[in-house]
Amino acid sequence: MTEAKALRQRTVAGNGPKRRPSRLRTAARVTAAVFGAYGFAWGIAAFGAELGTVAGMAPAEAVTAASLLALLVLPAVSLWAFAVPRAGVGWAVLGGGAVVMIAASRLVGITTP
Repeated sequence: MTEAKALRQRTVAGNGPKRRPSRLRTAARVTAAVFGAYGFAWGIAAFGAELGTVAGMAPAEAVTAASLLALLVLPAVSLWAFAVPRAGVGWAVLGGGAVVMIAASRLVGITTP
């Protein structure tokens, strides 16, 4: 058996040489986990506070409840940023979700008295 054929068989079987993640990929995941998750949690807190106020809660209670929810979400999405197969997908979901939720909270705050 030739050496190339043996390498292909090991790679197909999953026993081939493993690629180590580059420093750039690792940095992308770390920054997504830190900054993207923070923005995502901030968006949840802002949107939840506006929705709570619209639903009739006192503003202080709405902010507290939304902040507590964001505190639960933050570690979960930070870990998810490392588990996602591609760092770009993590950035798109976390960054895009943060922008959408913050924009929605601004819209709700503007449209309600």
